[in-house]
Amino acid sequence: MIQNTVPETLLEFINYSTDLLKKNNIEDARLNTEIMMCDVLRCDRMSLYLNFERPLTKDEIKIAEDFLNRRIMHEPLQYILGKSSFYGLEFIVNKNVLIPRPETELLVEKILTDIKDSGQNKVSIFEIGSGTGCISIAIAKELEKKNIIYEIFSIDNSKNAIEVAEQNRKLNNIDHKFLRFYYKDVFEIGKLNKQFDYIVSNPPYISFDEYSGLQPEVRDNEPDIALTDFDDGLKFFKRIFLIASDDKFTGSLYCEIGYGQKGSIENLLRKYNFTHYSFLKDYGNIDRILVVRK
Repeated sequence: MIQNTVPETLLEFINYSTDLLKKNNIEDARLNTEIMMCDVLRCDRMSLYLNFERPLTKDEIKIAEDFLNRRIMHEPLQYILGKSSFYGLEFIVNKNVLIPRPETELLVEKILTDIKDSGQNKVSIFEIGSGTGCISIAIAKELEKKNIIYEIFSIDNSKNAIEVAEQNRKLNNIDHKFLRFYYKDVFEIGKLNKQFDYIVSNPPYISFDEYSGLQPEVRDNEPDIALTDFDDGLKFFKRIFLIASDDKFTGSLYCEIGYGQKGSIENLLRKYNFTHYSFLKDYGNIDRILVVRK
């Protein structure tokens, strides 16, 4: 911390930390500070407000200082805390996996709506790009609530990501019999050896040219292989479309896509002879979800 006198009470520490984060151009400085202090004190924000005059112990100050200094360096709050929320669930996160985004919840929501509307009581899903496992785990939890039988196979080309996904599967009490994570590179797959009702993916879709312009929280902390294909942003879509174009796959494909990619992706869809497809907008009115039906 950049001062000789350490704030002793909770409110003093919150005010000081908020000012310091603002000076370092951290957005939502007060909210960031409160969330970090909730984690340090193992309490909710209401308890925080009711105990502003509470003195902090030396151990609490030490932990809070560490959190604060890391946030000043633009390390994402989720990595500092080691956790993130997604679709009402908690997930372990670290620098080996992409932090789950709110937009991706829409991808989960649309697949679940499709399953519900189809009236199926048993579904099989293939996910390309496990990451934290948040997409497959969120779908699994919701299908269990609806008493729908499911099997989900999810692959990722990062062993470290698979380890995190497995931790999250256990954390959220999903049986390995129904959801399995595999270390596998999608570019080693030409066709599926099993029939699936759905293919789902939130692939790395940021082009390498755009990658350098990302915010430092993202560019300097989150795994590059989960963000960019080191090419034009379409490399993974080409492989996914190749797999989905196989005559043996008769299900539906759901993908999250990047800002401004709709036109390029439509060209690819025509190349692979897909005719039944649509784009769904996110809450910012951006084309975000691609749905392809065979």
